[in-house]
Amino acid sequence: MPSGRRGGKHRAPQAPSAAGRILRTTGAVTAIVGSGLAVTAAPAGAATAGDFAKLRQCESGGNYSINTGNGFSGAYQFDDQTWHGLGYSGRPYQASPATQDEAAAKLYNSRGWQPWPSCARKMGLTNNGPASVGSSGSGDVVEQALTPVEPPMTLDRARQEMGDNSYKGTVLNAGYGDDVRPDAFVWQAAMRNKSFMLTVDGKFGPQSQGIAALYSYLTRVSDGQPGTVGQNLWNVTVRS
Repeated sequence: MPSGRRGGKHRAPQAPSAAGRILRTTGAVTAIVGSGLAVTAAPAGAATAGDFAKLRQCESGGNYSINTGNGFSGAYQFDDQTWHGLGYSGRPYQASPATQDEAAAKLYNSRGWQPWPSCARKMGLTNNGPASVGSSGSGDVVEQALTPVEPPMTLDRARQEMGDNSYKGTVLNAGYGDDVRPDAFVWQAAMRNKSFMLTVDGKFGPQSQGIAALYSYLTRVSDGQPGTVGQNLWNVTVRS
């Protein structure tokens, strides 16, 4: 990370101008396929799906769940202050890819590529037209969100995203029961290899929580709360 990023890289956005809204709601409806995102209503010169794909690849390797503990997290490396200023709760890396994409588009519409100076320069991001930002409940296709067209999670993809299978800083718990996560995929596969019968689907639901609690009891390795997987249990299951 550039040394100058901390303490001011991202700030809460200003309200979009009327001119900006007009620009966002004009132009032909288009779909961009194969770049990882589908974008509607992209006027000439607008930031494209490919631009945001390049940005997150540079910032995080495209890893939406990354949290290295340096104050920035998620695919676009938001800090918490900026994230909350954009109207989102929790931590950036805990949000869905669609929410992170939407937040990046909102910040871009407020400040252009300035919040990501190094990667914008490195990736040659020069488009300066507005990106589409969704509004929940709206039936206007011109105002649809930047939506990820992500392939379904598989074990191979999960292992690729996890890299060396080292612990990435997220404690798997009941709060991730409905999310499909690469770390949960990898952990579940490791437990299947240890002859525990559980579904490998990337969702850390009741079944996975029960296996985690049982294995913690059997090995006397704990991450504080029964049914959770943190660094201790990760190391003795995935890394061992």
